[in-house]
Amino acid sequence: MLAPPSRPGLPGAVLLALVLGACASPPEAFHTRQRAWLQEERSRSRSAEQPLPEAPVTADLLRLAEARNPEVQAAFESWRSALERTLSAGVLPDPRLGLTFYLQEVETRVGPMQARASLTQAFPWFGTLEARSEAAFAASEAARELLEQKRLDVRQQVLDAWYEYNWLHQAILVTEGHLELLAHLESVARTLYETGQGLHADLIRAQVELGRLEDRLRTLKDLRRPLAARLNAALDRPAGLPIPWPQEELPEPAAEALQGPAEPIETTSPELRALQHRIHAAEAGITLAEKAFWPDLAFGLDYTFIGDARTAGVPGSGDDALGVSFGVDLPIYRNRLESDLAGAEAEARAAEAALAGSRNRLLAALEMALYEARDGHRRVQLFRGNLVPKGEESFRSALTAYQAGEASFDTVVDAERILLEFQLAAIRAAADRAQALARAERITGTPLLHVRP
Repeated sequence: MLAPPSRPGLPGAVLLALVLGACASPPEAFHTRQRAWLQEERSRSRSAEQPLPEAPVTADLLRLAEARNPEVQAAFESWRSALERTLSAGVLPDPRLGLTFYLQEVETRVGPMQARASLTQAFPWFGTLEARSEAAFAASEAARELLEQKRLDVRQQVLDAWYEYNWLHQAILVTEGHLELLAHLESVARTLYETGQGLHADLIRAQVELGRLEDRLRTLKDLRRPLAARLNAALDRPAGLPIPWPQEELPEPAAEALQGPAEPIETTSPELRALQHRIHAAEAGITLAEKAFWPDLAFGLDYTFIGDARTAGVPGSGDDALGVSFGVDLPIYRNRLESDLAGAEAEARAAEAALAGSRNRLLAALEMALYEARDGHRRVQLFRGNLVPKGEESFRSALTAYQAGEASFDTVVDAERILLEFQLAAIRAAADRAQALARAERITGTPLLHVRP
């Protein structure tokens, strides 16, 4: 049997203190981020349990999409995973426990050596753990920014589909109104024809326009299902579930929103901020590669179990032996170390180039989105403020002239068709404006559309 240790455990306690003291603490913001994802997880769980309201508004859809969307959930878990790795990055490698049993006892003056236990702890070179923790935290911050970007992506998907759904609803209402108007004109043409006061061609023209508009209305109504499927996909609902018609108008943005955010895109875009954090992580990676040129240290304790001496009365007979060991790694393979350093430097340059390329791409996309928003706003003002009122006036004038026998039926039908196109174009322009601003929001990360809570 192995003899129990006869020496106090003070050296082991000293080694444990060295181990704990050498571990790098995570950055101060770590605990703030940890509390943030815990709060978000609880809030998302509560929101995900809520059903879709019977008369949903835009804010309801955005809240449900953020809570239920699988892509947002995946980005959230990626952030959580990266944040948790920050803790392990600053921790020393596991100590090594070794046991040696002598197949043939080694005789000493105080007795035979029976077995030996060793505990060894490696210590990376000074500053290595701090750099490793900094790199891991920068990577977690990049993951957090990608989560914010994914939320913006899903927000834009919901708004784009919801505004298209809103346009469809209004287009159906306008078309149904004109269908009733044409049905009335057809009945008037039929009455005049039957009484001998109208032409058969007028009746046929009214019926042709009526059939054309009925077909257009069927096309619009058939579009409801695929648009609802787009919304359901963002909300993680079955594609075939119905979605109520919007009960709110398309948004009217402020004039300054059409010019874009006042702050530079580098500070507002989560995508660009994520790339900035990747640059910081790459710079910490360079520091780590430089630290690898220095040796890692290792300290250990050796405890040797000694049996009783063969000769009685030997001083110290059977006393176990305790020793302290010291080791050092030899970073002699310089080609590998230099290659790792060159790779880390290349990764930093790649991150900087990716940031510059993404900035150029986003700025170009932002300019196009803002142009489309301004163009949509111009068309809204043109149709609502000018062409639609004139189209209504033209239709009323043509109808009055026809009833007085001073204009043909074709004039009335043409005026009705033009009015319909003007009204539908006004709705289309309002939807295009809102969708373009939603794209600008996704690019910049800045709210440009007022969403009623």
